[in-house]
Amino acid sequence: MKIAIVVAVVVVAVLAVVALTLLRKAGYRGAVGFKNRHASELAAIRLTGFSEPVDCRTLARGEHSFNFVERQHIPAEVQIVWRFISDAAEKTARISLTGVPKDAVDGELFFVLSSDGSWTVEYAPTLQLDKLQRGE
Repeated sequence: MKIAIVVAVVVVAVLAVVALTLLRKAGYRGAVGFKNRHASELAAIRLTGFSEPVDCRTLARGEHSFNFVERQHIPAEVQIVWRFISDAAEKTARISLTGVPKDAVDGELFFVLSSDGSWTVEYAPTLQLDKLQRGE
């Protein structure tokens, strides 16, 4: 009788672990954000391509902003629409995410506006708060 109870408990535990693994939503759950290395201040940024858009308001040179979004798959490409404080017109750029591991689940994913006005992506498997505090 004791053996049957132990076997039943082990089976239930194994089934619970399997069920939790299968029910757990896959995808990236880390930080998604922006860094401004351009001389001009950004008035607004909108990132699309993930299941939900990511927005950012005013971002001066050297500043960064990030959010933690719900778990979602990393797309092959995103689109950024942004506007400088001094401009009325919005600009648009497409950025490939081929350098970001598709199986990434955590870390940081930053979209960086460089001094020449082009966007790049930076990925790290862990959130690097020390670098962010130094403005890197």
